[in-house]
Amino acid sequence: MDGSQTILYFQIHYLLTIKRIKSYFYLITNHFSLSKEITYKGVPASPGISIGKAFIYTRSSFEIDSQILHESELEKELQEFDHAIELSKKELAKIRTLSYEKIGESGSLIFDAQLEILNDKFFFSKVSQRIHTEKRTASYVFDDEISKLGQILADSKDEYFRDRINDLKDIRNRVIRNLKKEKLVSKVEENSIIIGHELSPADTILFSKRKVQGYASDKGGLTSHAAIISRALRVPAVVGMKDISKKITTGDFIIIDGLTGSIIVNPSEATLLAYEKKLEELKEYEKKLREILYLPSETTDNKPIGLSANIEFDEEIDFIINTGHCGIGLYRTEHLFLEAGDFPSEERQIEEYTNIANVTYPNTVTIRTYDIGGDKLLPRSEKENNPFLGWRGIRICLDRVDIFKEQLSALLRSSREKNIKIMFPMISSVTEVIRAKEILNEVRNDLDGKNIGYDRNIQIGIMIEVPSAYFLADELAREVDFFSVGTNDLIQYLLAVDRGNEYISNLFLEFHPAVVRALKKISDSAHRNNISISVCGEMASNPLATAVLVGFGIDELSVSPSVFPEIKQIIRKINYGEAKVLCDEILKKSTEKEIKSMAEDYYMNKIKN
Repeated sequence: MDGSQTILYFQIHYLLTIKRIKSYFYLITNHFSLSKEITYKGVPASPGISIGKAFIYTRSSFEIDSQILHESELEKELQEFDHAIELSKKELAKIRTLSYEKIGESGSLIFDAQLEILNDKFFFSKVSQRIHTEKRTASYVFDDEISKLGQILADSKDEYFRDRINDLKDIRNRVIRNLKKEKLVSKVEENSIIIGHELSPADTILFSKRKVQGYASDKGGLTSHAAIISRALRVPAVVGMKDISKKITTGDFIIIDGLTGSIIVNPSEATLLAYEKKLEELKEYEKKLREILYLPSETTDNKPIGLSANIEFDEEIDFIINTGHCGIGLYRTEHLFLEAGDFPSEERQIEEYTNIANVTYPNTVTIRTYDIGGDKLLPRSEKENNPFLGWRGIRICLDRVDIFKEQLSALLRSSREKNIKIMFPMISSVTEVIRAKEILNEVRNDLDGKNIGYDRNIQIGIMIEVPSAYFLADELAREVDFFSVGTNDLIQYLLAVDRGNEYISNLFLEFHPAVVRALKKISDSAHRNNISISVCGEMASNPLATAVLVGFGIDELSVSPSVFPEIKQIIRKINYGEAKVLCDEILKKSTEKEIKSMAEDYYMNKIKN
């Protein structure tokens, strides 16, 4: 795949072709002249737009056999239970293999986690013991034990853990279905848009074999695995729609818009024409993007703006390989922990970091040390009442110095190409930075004693994502070589809003006055102390925010690979002097509505035209 093909892949993989829309157009003209267009709103979980027929997916419900067994029936019941577990393992192993092919290893970890549950000898010995002692059916005891685990997750205050209930339900349904010797058969037509009450990760992967064009569900949030997998598959998805599965029937002609979180049922002729026009415009837009990819990332008045990519899935690394014109502004290392179920060995890390450094060379790669905790797994079993304010990020690294040293040693030993930068997450004090640097120096001395080479001028930076770091920006800037602003957490902490919570997701505001003023102060502090500053959160990937970030003096934007060409085009249309004037006016405003309106006006008048 060459550079131009990569552009095409990342920009139009979400959309149906114009030819397909035209074929639908003739088919439904007469039908929709009698039907009213209806729009339903939900939470946009995976971007993109698709048009097609709906398929209502209803997961089979199984009645639990609760009768008391005779002593003579126990051995057979246990044998059938063991057989159901083994069959469930085989099914999940096949799904995992398919998932690896579709979205890569790091995106398929949920299936490894489900298999681990099915391989949990302690859990299943407890189930078997209860079957023996209580003389109850395997389905009754297994359902009861799984329900206990689900209740623990349901009681969690964290949205991420509550979303894991659906993963447990998938295991429960799979095992009980196999106990009853029933097969899961879904006659889904190719190119359908799946609508369901809730979708499991396995549902999402299996339906992808039928070239499904989108997903929508009553339940679920941004952190549900079905949403995560939809994003990895690059299929539009809308979640948290409450009762969409009851309002649409199989065969309805619909539009799913994963950008705005909309489902349009019975789209009018005018609506279809509007989408046809959008796709025609996109086709022309793609021609320009192929040329833009290789042009400098600079404003019209020649101010260079760094543009790099955030990397999470294997396919995103392919973007770096195929373009050769992009560095990595944020390389996450948590997947190494998740893959191993524990902290990986130094040798495994060296292999990973050396590979990504070679792939990115001669551009730089900023590798973030472990940012575990919060919405991610913890390296211990204790429950935290508020994990986002708990033991996570740099706090874990400073407590587990042996593990931190292994990672720092691996990073240094992988830095021979001199294109690796090290970044510490979740920094809240100057003391943390000083201590992290002391540990890094201890590792350097150890490598020197062993005559092991490394980049002696390796740059050290920190994530600015905690309000205290905003207030200490000047002092922190004197300790490091660069800042990288993680807008996702910064906004969450500044505004006290969990963006994964569907009830308050509308309060997660990138253009909130407090957010934009914080960004300006952090940028000023960085430049006042002669260090660079980048933004690697999702705000950097928002086309409306590009001019604002540039106007605030941000030196680099690290974005999702899928929007990389579009953001570069926007940068090349921005006049830095004008953007600074825009931001001066923005800082005077006191409401999010005013600020966003100004950003939209600039985008429409200066970028789109």
